[in-house]
Amino acid sequence: MQLVLGWPVRIVVLTLLAISLFVDGAGYLYRYANHYPLTGPVSEFQAGGHPHFDWWPLNNGQIYIVRGLDLQGGSHLVIQLIDIPAGRTKADVQATAVSVFQNRLNRLGVSEPSIQPEGSDRVVVDLAGVNSSRAQEVLGQTAHLDFVKWVADPNAPATGQSSAGFKPQKTGLGSSQVTSASSGLDTNGLQYQVLLNFNSDGANSFSTLTTDAVNACSGAGNDCPQRHIAIFEDLTDQDIATWDTKATSLALPPEQGGKLLTNPTILNPIPSGQASITGSFTAQSAATLALQINSGALPANVKVLSSTDVSASLGADSVKRSLAAGLIGLAIVVLFMILYYRLPGLLASTALIGYAAITLAVFKSIPVTMTLSGLAGFILSVGMAVDANVLIFERFKEEMRAGRTIGAAVDAAVRRAWPAIRDSNTSTLITCFVLAYFGTGPVKGFAITLGIGVFVSLISSIILTHNLLAIVLNLGGGFRNIRLLGVTRGAAA
Repeated sequence: MQLVLGWPVRIVVLTLLAISLFVDGAGYLYRYANHYPLTGPVSEFQAGGHPHFDWWPLNNGQIYIVRGLDLQGGSHLVIQLIDIPAGRTKADVQATAVSVFQNRLNRLGVSEPSIQPEGSDRVVVDLAGVNSSRAQEVLGQTAHLDFVKWVADPNAPATGQSSAGFKPQKTGLGSSQVTSASSGLDTNGLQYQVLLNFNSDGANSFSTLTTDAVNACSGAGNDCPQRHIAIFEDLTDQDIATWDTKATSLALPPEQGGKLLTNPTILNPIPSGQASITGSFTAQSAATLALQINSGALPANVKVLSSTDVSASLGADSVKRSLAAGLIGLAIVVLFMILYYRLPGLLASTALIGYAAITLAVFKSIPVTMTLSGLAGFILSVGMAVDANVLIFERFKEEMRAGRTIGAAVDAAVRRAWPAIRDSNTSTLITCFVLAYFGTGPVKGFAITLGIGVFVSLISSIILTHNLLAIVLNLGGGFRNIRLLGVTRGAAA
């Protein structure tokens, strides 16, 4: 056990503690400085389209305790996949939809969403911290874009209107050729827009499309229908087949199928490989569309069968009371350790603070979703960390009473208590692994937090406590008083 007292080990432990304190505190400082919420994820909208903090490599660049559905509430959605494309199986479409939903929620800043396939054509989604209306906005759209041109319908009746008798025609250019999308204000700072960047094929197609539009209607004015290029979201072939060609304004055609995003007049060819979508966007709706485009289009149309807001299992007042109860319980444990074990108890309590800092930093970095069951696992691991120190201190008393010197008693206590600590914690870790592997939901959350806590407690009890005892006792003076060490008889110098 002398190895853990070496300076290389101490430097490693101090570095680990410094990183843990940075993780535990830096996230709050960064959020406060940038006026972000102090708890929960920072969404793409809140972060101005840049949700990733590049200086932090874990958890998508965000540092916070992820709270589960039972601690903060959220939403529950059942989504059905309809109009399965020909040539694709339901299982394939369902798996793709789950992946797209996951990408969208990751970009939104929702950590640990529960996305489960149900049956052959449904997906069940549980989101912590997201209300049902916002969830539907993000997940309830296919988000497939089509760039269309307007062509004359030879079967359309004459209406006397120059723009009547035209219907949309897909050009083959769509969201599959878009490499990235971003939202923000236009160059005039007057309205929100979504800026699209095409791949090389898309850029060439868009350049040709805009050139043809400029050259259309020779001698006609800008209201010529063929000079418009529209961008539709979720436009189907059935929508085009049933299009009402009596529309009299191509500047803003009536909603007949899909969702018209923009329908501008093309004045000049656009070879840059970029396109902008402007319209009646808000900051959030523009960010949502960009998020959906970046996440990929769904492989089929979707229908939200049910959408409900879920309340937290514990109300805000109950959570505050639970935290207060936990702090009171911890204070009682610390008081007991100090009164009964004196100086070793004080050092163990100090090591317990280091244990808590490291454990919480691990929870934030992975991240671990903190649910009620996970919170119970963490609290239990705190008790096991204290239990390991009790074994060491009781053994220390026995060694002192046997006539050993203080330094030898400390080393012997840690060495002889280690097998019991190792075996008990190893059996607990094995149990946690089995529960985490085979369990689901609350059982898995309990096992993960308990397992992490037990593993960290091995470091705090053997390395932190042992080093603190050795450092303080080497100071000499009153620190080596046997009464201060909790030993009442059988003294040793």
